[in-house]
Amino acid sequence: MSESQPQSPDSFFGPLLAKITCPHCWHRFATPDTLWISEHPDLIGDRLLGPYIPQRFLPNRFTPQGKAIDSRGMETSRLACPNCHLEIPRGAYHLRSLFLSVLGAPASGKSYFLTSMVWRLRRVLPEEFAVTFTDLDAIHNQRLQEYENALFLNEDEDHPVELPKTETTGDLYNTVLFEDSPIQYIKPFLFAVQPMGRHPRVKARSQISRMLVIYDNAGESFLPGGDSAQNPVTRHLALSAAWFFVFDPTQDLRFRKEVSQFSNDPQVRPDGPRGRSVTQRQEAVLHEAWSRVLQHRDSQSSTRAIPLIVVCAKADCWGPLIPGWPLPSPYRRSTQGVAGVDMDVLADVSNKVRELLNRLSPEIVTAAESLTSDVIYLPVSATGCSPETDENGQIVGFLPKKLNPIWVEVPLIYFMVRWLPTLVFRLRGVYGRRALQPDDIFQQ
Repeated sequence: MSESQPQSPDSFFGPLLAKITCPHCWHRFATPDTLWISEHPDLIGDRLLGPYIPQRFLPNRFTPQGKAIDSRGMETSRLACPNCHLEIPRGAYHLRSLFLSVLGAPASGKSYFLTSMVWRLRRVLPEEFAVTFTDLDAIHNQRLQEYENALFLNEDEDHPVELPKTETTGDLYNTVLFEDSPIQYIKPFLFAVQPMGRHPRVKARSQISRMLVIYDNAGESFLPGGDSAQNPVTRHLALSAAWFFVFDPTQDLRFRKEVSQFSNDPQVRPDGPRGRSVTQRQEAVLHEAWSRVLQHRDSQSSTRAIPLIVVCAKADCWGPLIPGWPLPSPYRRSTQGVAGVDMDVLADVSNKVRELLNRLSPEIVTAAESLTSDVIYLPVSATGCSPETDENGQIVGFLPKKLNPIWVEVPLIYFMVRWLPTLVFRLRGVYGRRALQPDDIFQQ
């Protein structure tokens, strides 16, 4: 947008922001510096993105409706970052952003967790909390939508489905040529969270709505050497409001020995899941992630403790080790029809999981709590069931008809209570002094 551009009218999301941070390259820029994307078919070939990509330009002509006019006279409404030239959805110019990083070792189940979490949030947030959780842009979230369809909207419910492994190269990344040197950026997932009509703060919609920018790296990206100037795929870690560290207990021999005493889940066989090499020490991921934050943060900024949510995956098979299993609901509705989160329940479950980890995988607790004092341990199951195996014992995926996720939406709901308290409320301070009542007033 040039400075001669007329002020964009308030959209469904709210007024135009003065500055935004690019969700691709993390460059912060003033809104008037935004580039626009040519629509005319002759204007092909961008100096950073390649010969088959529409040109980016800084316009000086606009329609009365605020659309830019390219050099061939065609109107366009598509926007791009002035640094990397990658497209940015219009909603990003109206919603303040929150960055979230999902990290974990290879084969820890990050993609299953993220897919199942998003699927559940699309339903739980509107129904329970009167908050919408929608794709800000369908193209950016296409991979997640495909995974959701495969797991939860699959017409063939009797055929095992397995999500593909997240790769370190390929169509999950964008390549930008800076001075003929290719730089690879991970594609983010973008969501809008906004209050609905029955939400107590709906009149402040434009102030409290947010864009969530979520990054899901391949586990190999967190191994030493996985991040470089040409492949800065994990540098979003320093910008993130919180980290979601996916810990897979079934990768730990000590957990497998304990769980195999009462579970037939193929993931806890003493020899590990056949056909799946599990060699990475999971706590090393946390150490490497923090090392990268220290390496890439602004030298003028102070080191801050990044809130850490340890997502303990595959709880359907090891959950009985937690006292009080199955897990209670961590939220309940008031008479106004809007739910609040019982933080006492989350704290109690977190303490029990921490005790279990400290007994069976103490190095995870040590690594997490040496990184930050702001840690919570939340058990989840993205599938709620064991995977299927073939006649040779090889894991072949999950049956869609058996899927029943457990607590998978809770980590992000907890995050919203902590960092978006005007959107998702906690139940007012009971903290174990008395039993919770459905009509407890919300604390904002």
